[in-house]
Formats: sequence, structure tokens, C-alpha cells
Amino acid sequence: MHSLMPLMYRRQSSRLRALQWSAHSSQSFFKMSFKAPSMKACKASTIKELTKKQSQSQPQSQPLQPQSQVPLTAPQQSPPAQPAEIPKNSLPLGTINPGQPTAISPKPSVQPNIPNIPKIPDQRAKWLAKVSPEMHKKAKLAAEKGAPPPSGPPKNQFNQGHNNISNFGMGNQTSAFGAPPARNQNPWQQKVEKQKDEDESDSGSGSGAFKGASSESQRKNWMNRMQGSQQKKQNQWLKEMQAKMQAGKDLQAQKMQKLGSPKVASPSAAGAAPQAQPAPPPPSEEPEEKSPERLAYLDAVKQLNSYQVLEPTSGRATTKSSRKEADPVIEQTMECLEKTGLTKKQLKSIPVIQVAGSKGRGSTCGIVESILRCHGVKTGVLCSPHLFLTSERIRIDGEPLSDVKFTELFWKINTELTNTKPTPSYNKLMTVMAFHAFHESGVEVAILEVGNGGASDATNIASHAQTIGITTLGWEQSSNLGNSLRDIAWAKAAIMKPEANIYTNVSQTECCEVLAQKAKQIGVQLHRVPTFNDYVEGNMNNKLLMNKANYTMRLNGSLGIQLAYDFLRRHKPEYVVGLDHNSTLLTPGASRGIEIFEQPGQFDFIRHDMFNVYLDSADTFESMMACRDWFYARTRSNRQPKILLFNKVNEFNAKDLLTIIRSNLRFEEACFVPNPNFFEGEILTEDDGKAMVWHGMEELQRAKRNAGNWRALCEENGKRDNSQLSISISSFFEYLVNKYGKQKYGMKNELDVLVTGSRQLVAATISCLRKMKSSNPWQ
Repeated sequence: MHSLMPLMYRRQSSRLRALQWSAHSSQSFFKMSFKAPSMKACKASTIKELTKKQSQSQPQSQPLQPQSQVPLTAPQQSPPAQPAEIPKNSLPLGTINPGQPTAISPKPSVQPNIPNIPKIPDQRAKWLAKVSPEMHKKAKLAAEKGAPPPSGPPKNQFNQGHNNISNFGMGNQTSAFGAPPARNQNPWQQKVEKQKDEDESDSGSGSGAFKGASSESQRKNWMNRMQGSQQKKQNQWLKEMQAKMQAGKDLQAQKMQKLGSPKVASPSAAGAAPQAQPAPPPPSEEPEEKSPERLAYLDAVKQLNSYQVLEPTSGRATTKSSRKEADPVIEQTMECLEKTGLTKKQLKSIPVIQVAGSKGRGSTCGIVESILRCHGVKTGVLCSPHLFLTSERIRIDGEPLSDVKFTELFWKINTELTNTKPTPSYNKLMTVMAFHAFHESGVEVAILEVGNGGASDATNIASHAQTIGITTLGWEQSSNLGNSLRDIAWAKAAIMKPEANIYTNVSQTECCEVLAQKAKQIGVQLHRVPTFNDYVEGNMNNKLLMNKANYTMRLNGSLGIQLAYDFLRRHKPEYVVGLDHNSTLLTPGASRGIEIFEQPGQFDFIRHDMFNVYLDSADTFESMMACRDWFYARTRSNRQPKILLFNKVNEFNAKDLLTIIRSNLRFEEACFVPNPNFFEGEILTEDDGKAMVWHGMEELQRAKRNAGNWRALCEENGKRDNSQLSISISSFFEYLVNKYGKQKYGMKNELDVLVTGSRQLVAATISCLRKMKSSNPWQ
């Protein structure tokens, strides 16, 4: 046992030395990190005074007790000593020798609490002097007056309450810096709390509001700033738009003035001019002057558009009886037709094919027209809406009415119907004009597209129609025919007439039941046309033809073929010998008509430079799903990026349409543009700049909301937001050229661009691409 004591003593002493060394190093590092430069000058004098005082207070050193006799866990506390004296039984760091008891030699150290040592400025004062000189001056003034610093005591002055590093590992012994820490607050803390209490009492006894509270006027000003920030942005945007428009008008006026002013200059002046003034910019393309015929046509269209407000709203069909009731719309249209010189006998002399439904009416009329023309039949078509020109609604043998013919026909009918009460609406005038054009041109068949009103539409004056087709049924955003598909089907079935053949491609079960019930009630037979695959499987020679044809043939091609065959069986049976109802055989004329059929703006494709542009004016659920399937089928094998250009005239089902587009397609970017102010094939220019600015602002806000809908869909699916906002269609294509057109080694990356959402957007995009092609014909 006695032999093990030295080993245990050595182990404890080595541990104690390591502990003391770590405490000493941490203490010296802590002191040096907060030591100010002013301490270097007076360091020697301070050490001398300290050693003198310590030698006077403790002339003889006491021997150190053995380490084994001093308990480390609970050492005895020595009474408090004076700041200038070292307490007894203290263990200065670095002076313990476990082998022999040695005398404690005083270690010189810097004590900030000694009055002879100047105060060390804190780090906050240094920071204030560098960053904020004004706050530093205020702190100096407060120190001169005797007030405590506002942020508390200096962090680098070691007060007695925070200096516990010297006692690390030595119990509760007193440190070499002075007395043990005091539990009471420092004087500067007491002064600060007293001053706070006085301020709170003064503010409470005065106005009753706490200190630092803003006044009522300040709060009102803050609210006004917050509420008026958006208004300020809109006003600023409006001012910028007005300034840009005014600058454009001024520039145009200057160009016109330069073109009109005679250029008379001397040779010397002509030689000095290039030196004095810089070269003028190249003149921009000026709009072509409109011919008198074109101006007269635009006036006629504006007058015709003014009658759109008189159009009645399509209502729900509440009567389901077989009694023939006179419809006021049909009666007034017949009255207008007779007043303008076209009798009922002349009307019935024109064979009529009627096409009703919700979607695909215009394309079905185009397919029937193309097939009949290939069989040598002179056709007349009345359909809506138009893509570029209003005259496109009336076509004679595949060509729209000329501007001169349209203008003469409109003013003639408008003059004769001036005194008619009530004033005829837009559709009534168009129907009267169409039948006059058909009668004057001597067409062999009139193909009429029935409007959303169904039996109450103005085109239903042709009660002698013997071939009727009903296309796909669905919800319509511009009419209120009913609250269910059965009500809509009943309203569309009202155009059925006795002694007529009814063909339909409706697929909904409830709609088919309603149509069959109506046909049975009238006493006619309802024919369900074959599907697209029936034509391909019945004759493999038709597979290549049908696949190369326009995508519309997949949707409405079968209905158009059967309507054309029914007319030919009645009037020209020699072309369809041996063909029964719903025959899947194609005559040579039908094959040729399917091959040459084109409909601009619907499943259309235009290629220019690096752009493969796919255009479709889809604005309903059914048409948007068809557009999505068509674009996916055409581009699923391509590797190039896909870009979406979307615009909606109104905000009806805009988010639903975007959801359908995203369901099976992945776009690199989705761009949204304001609705172009497109009128009769050109950009509409208004004299009133303010009205034009407000129109642009409204359309821009709608484009922003569409982009917000796309952003919300991206967040719901956890995808990156790739929406972009462009101010116009031309800027959209410039953006794509700048981003994707500049590739290495002069190569260009092709892009697949889908343009959809509205007919105006498709028409404006086609016009923009035509201009780009005309400017760069080699691309």
C-alpha cells in the first residue's frame, strides 16, 4: 500500500498540472483578445507597482501543503482580501511543484480594476467610431456627463461579477484579481433601470401611450403608403405607356413631315451635313395606304358589328312538345328576307344541308364543301366565326366574298331594312346576306352552320332542309341552353325536320337517347355514322390517305362524308352508285376532297426558320383535349424543346384548359401574351391613346392571371415554375431567337411551339409568321 502512494500522487499531480496549464492558457488568451493598444505603453509601470504592493503585503512565502492533504472537491474558502493583496493559501498558476513545497512567487498580471490603469475602450466603441461617428460622439458626451453607456458595461473590462476563469478547477477560492463576485447588481445597471422606470412613469402620467409608440398621423401615413403603393405602380405604368405612345406618334409625325417637305440644299451644305449631323436611322416600314374599296369595306364591317348588341341570348328549351310553334326569330328573319326581295319560293329552290352541335360544326361544313366541290357541285357556305375577315363567313364555291361584293350587298340590305322594327340583329343580317349571295351566284347547295341557339337560330328559316347533321355535344360558354347535357341535346335536336335524314357522331349515352327520342317523335330515322377506324380497317388503301389528312378528319370526317353522300344520293346519284347509308367506301371525289381539305387555324402547322409552329383555336374542354392529343402525336418522337404560347379572351375555364394541356405534355417554357387587338387581318389603331392604353392594361392583367394559374399548377405538381410573360407575339419570337437561336458552330436548335387558347391569338400569330417569312424569304 505504501508503495502505491507515490504512483497515485504522481498521477494526480500530473493531472493537476495539465488542468492548471489549460486554465492559464485560456485566461491569457482571453485577456490578450480584449487588450487595447493603450495598455502597451503603461504595461511596465503597472507591473512594477503591482510587484511592490505584493512584496509589502506578503514578505514571506508560505510553504505549499502536499496535494494529498488538500481536498479538491470541497476546498476551504479564504476570507475576502484587499484588491492589492494576494490571499493566503492561494495557488498561483504555474508555480506548483509536486515533489517539493516551493514558495509562491508573485506573477505579474494586468488588473483592469486598479485605478492607476487607464480604462480600456470596449469593442462597441471601436465599432461605433468606424461605422457611426454620430453615435460615437453621443457616447462620449454621455461618458463626460457621468451617465452610463447605453448598451451596458464594456465587454473587455473584467469586473468581479464575470471573472470566474481564474477559479477554473480550483473550487471557490478567491482569485488574484480581488474579492469574490458580488451578487448585487452593478451601479450602472441600477442607474439604467431607474432611468427606465422614470421614463415609463412620465409617459404613463402624460399622454397615456407607451414610450416609442407612433402617433396617429404616422400610423395613417403608413396605411396610406401601403394601400397606395399598387395604385402608384399602375399610375406609373400608365404614364410610361402614354409617354411611349406619344413618342411613337411624334416620331411618325416627324417622318411624315420629312417625306412631305422638299429637299433643297446647296452642294456645300450637302457636303457639310454629314459632318455636322450623324447619319439618320433607316426608315421603318410604313403602313400601306388603303384603297377606297378597302375603306368602304371596313366601314361596312363596323356598321355590321354595331348590331351585335341586339343579338338575343340563347335560352333553355323548356317545351318538348311536337306542336309547331312560331318562333319570333324565324318570323322576323323571313320578314327581312321578303322585304329585301327574296321570296319563299326562291328560298326553297336552294337545297340546304344543316349542321348543328357544340363543337366541330365549322370543320364539318368545310369537309362537306370540299367533297362536293370535287364532285363538281357549286357550293355556298355560311359559317361562323371567321379567322381573319368577316367576309370569310360567306363563301361561294370555296372562295369568300370579295370586299366590293360584301360592301355592296351589305349597304343594299341595310338600306332596305332601315325602317324595320325591331332592328335586325347581327346573325339575321348575315343570314339574309348569305341567301341573297347564294341566289345571285346560282349555287347548287347551301351548307349552313346552325348557331348556338339551335332551332331558334336565324339559319333555321330553311325549313326544307333534307340533310341534317349533329356534331359532338358539350358545354358551351356563350349560351345557356340548359343545366345538363340532356337539355343541350334536346335544344340541338329541335332542328330535326320531317322527310330529312339525320346523321350524328354523338358519343354520350344520354345525348343519344334524347336524339333518338326526338327522331322517333318526328317520325324520322337517326343514323349513327361509322368511326374513323372503320374507314381504315374496311379498306387498307384508305389508311395512308386518312393518316396524312388533317387531324379534323379523325373527329368529324366520317360525319362530313355521310352528309355529302346523302346529298349526292338525292341530287347526283351517278356518283354514289351502290353506296348505302353509312358506307365506308370512298369515291374518287371523296378521296380527293379529303386530301385537299385545309382549315387555317385548326390543327394547322407552319414551319419557319427554327420554329415548328402548331396552331389550334381550342377554347373548350373537348377541343383542348383533341388539341393535346394532336400535338402529342405529332411531337412525341421529337427531341427539341416544346414551348407553349397561350391566351384566353375571357377567364372562363382558363385554369381547367391549362390543366388539360399539362396532363400529358411537358413544356420547357409556357409564355402568356395579352390578347391582340386584331381586326380584319390587321392590328387595330385607335386615335384615342388613353383607351388603347387601358385596353392593353386590361389584357396584360389577364395574361398575368393566366401565368399565375400556370404557376399554381406547377406548385401543385411539385414542378419548377417555367411561366413567362411577353408583351406581344413578336417579342415572344424574338425572345426565343435570342435564347435558343444562338448555338455553337452556326447551328440552330429547332423548337416545337404550340399556340392555342383563342382564335384571335391564332390569327395574330399567323399574321406575324407571314411577316417574318416575307422579311426573310430564304429561311
